[in-house]
Amino acid sequence: MLRDDPVIEVFDSPDVPPNWIEWIDVENGEYRFCDDKGQRYVGVVTDPKGWFKQPTFALRPEGTPNLQNVLELVDKAKFLEPNADFPDLDSLRRHLTIGLRQ
Repeated sequence: MLRDDPVIEVFDSPDVPPNWIEWIDVENGEYRFCDDKGQRYVGVVTDPKGWFKQPTFALRPEGTPNLQNVLELVDKAKFLEPNADFPDLDSLRRHLTIGLRQ
């Protein structure tokens, strides 16, 4: 995910996006989502708000996977949010492009 600050944040699955993300920020386009295969995702409200309930969202695939999609997000990023898998943007880029070098 590319945040608007522009920082890449890695999470395990588009089926389970980080729970701190607010639906209104997703609707406002503050984040861009893509998996490591280059599949883009868009956030969609799945449970509209009610009297005492905040709306929820899910990520829906958009278009066809293309590795350039995810590399574009990495190129736009200034930093990588600390995580257990990648110490920096260069290591993330190497992980994404390893299949291209074989």
